[in-house]
Amino acid sequence: MNRFLNILESARDNKWCMNLYCTTCGATEFRSAMKQLGDGLADELASLDLSVLTEIPNWDETIRLVLDDIRKTELMDRVLTAWLPQVDRNIRVADVILFYYVRRGAINAPMSLEVLQQWRTKCVELAVRTQDESLIESLIYTLGDYRKYLALDMVVQELAEQGSWRIVKVLNQQIGRTL
Repeated sequence: MNRFLNILESARDNKWCMNLYCTTCGATEFRSAMKQLGDGLADELASLDLSVLTEIPNWDETIRLVLDDIRKTELMDRVLTAWLPQVDRNIRVADVILFYYVRRGAINAPMSLEVLQQWRTKCVELAVRTQDESLIESLIYTLGDYRKYLALDMVVQELAEQGSWRIVKVLNQQIGRTL
C-alpha cells in the first residue's frame, strides 16, 4: 500500500488533526509523519490513483496540507506531472490544483513554468469539454484574460447568458463585465 495512504489511515485511527488552518496544533502530528517520508513523499503522491484520493473525507484540504509543505520545484513537478493524465476523470482535483497552486504562479507554488502551462492548457480543455462551472470560475481567476482562449470564452459567454450565478459573479468581480 502507498505510504501516504498508510499515514492517512494512521491519522484517522489516531484522530490526528489534519485541519489546514488549525491554530491550536498546526496539524503537527500529521505533518511530522509526512516529513518522515522526506523527498519520497513526492513519489508516494505521484503514484496515487486520484479516484482513491477523492474518496478520502476532506481530501481537498488534506492534499493542500501536504502539497503546501512541498518546497522543491522538481518534487512538485513530479507530483503534478503524474496527476495530469488523471484529471479527465477527476475534475475536482483539477479545480483544486488550478485554483490553489497554478493560480499562484510558478515561483509561489512552486512548480516549473512548463508544468504550470501544461496544467493551464489541460484545465482549459477540460473546462470547455465538460462546462464545469467551478473549473471555469477557477480558470477566470487564474488566467486573467481568459478571452485569449476562444473556446473557453464562448463557453463563458454561453453560461453567463444562461444566468449561471457562479460565472456572472466571477465576471463581475474580475473584470466588471456583465452580459
